Amino acid sequence: QRRGSCTTTISALVLLLVGISSTVLFGAMLGSVQLSGLPSSSRNVHFGRTMRPCPTRSMSKRAVVVHSSSSVKEDSRKRLIEMGYDPSLLEAAAGSKWDPTFQRWVRDERAQYEDIIITPKAGSPYIIWPAIFQVLKQKGLESLPTSEVQQLLEANEVTVVDVRMKDQYAQSHVKGSVNVPMFRESTGDGVWDKLKRIVNAALLIRSTERDPEFPQKVMEAVGGKTDRPLVLYCGMGGSMETKIESNKKLYKDKGYEDVDKSFGRESRSLKACFELINAGFTNVKHLKGGFSTWKYENRPVEQ
Repeated sequence: QRRGSCTTTISALVLLLVGISSTVLFGAMLGSVQLSGLPSSSRNVHFGRTMRPCPTRSMSKRAVVVHSSSSVKEDSRKRLIEMGYDPSLLEAAAGSKWDPTFQRWVRDERAQYEDIIITPKAGSPYIIWPAIFQVLKQKGLESLPTSEVQQLLEANEVTVVDVRMKDQYAQSHVKGSVNVPMFRESTGDGVWDKLKRIVNAALLIRSTERDPEFPQKVMEAVGGKTDRPLVLYCGMGGSMETKIESNKKLYKDKGYEDVDKSFGRESRSLKACFELINAGFTNVKHLKGGFSTWKYENRPVEQ
């Protein structure tokens, strides 16, 4: 009985250690990154798979205010150009701040950034969401309802692009759509990339990264026509809306601002729209509600 009890205790301790190790590795491999817009005491912020900062106590108590450094900003602009982005993106992120308590982006007019590129230790660099949101707003991105997209698709007046992974597309997708995934399986050979794949496999999480060839692949899918009308969708769709509609008399006409949606709801399809607009596509739109709404409304699907 004592042997059995000891064996059980040892097994439990081993499992506990494995769990702790996996958690530590998972956090570490996703990388410490520096946001110049954060106070010096809280610049090292870990980003999880949702590509958002994890909570830090100091961030919640201080405003995101930066004493601008021209050399750092100039380096950031050069990096943006090298990545194929407009360097004015740096200014687009101003006025946004990460709220670690409620895990959301909120508005703070005092906030400025010297760098908006997140470079994790595993995976490819990416731009913070508020900068993308502001560009999409400036470009007037439209989110079309499912009924309108169905009519356009049936009339062959639009190409509907599913930006989910291939296996998700194979399970079920909008009838007549084409699949060009915005993300791909992780391909890096670095130590952190390998650790990411190992830990994610243990946690039953798929290891993916942004596909830098996404715009080129869409170009091939539409025959090289950058003016071809496109509608992009993913699973949930995301949203550019920052207000909540209400039937109450006070808010009936204009709705009211929702602090949880200060920068809408980020999604793969919205980020994909940004990538295509940045690459020179001139007629890009977004499916409101994504594939989940399309299926809920019993619109045509294929498997």
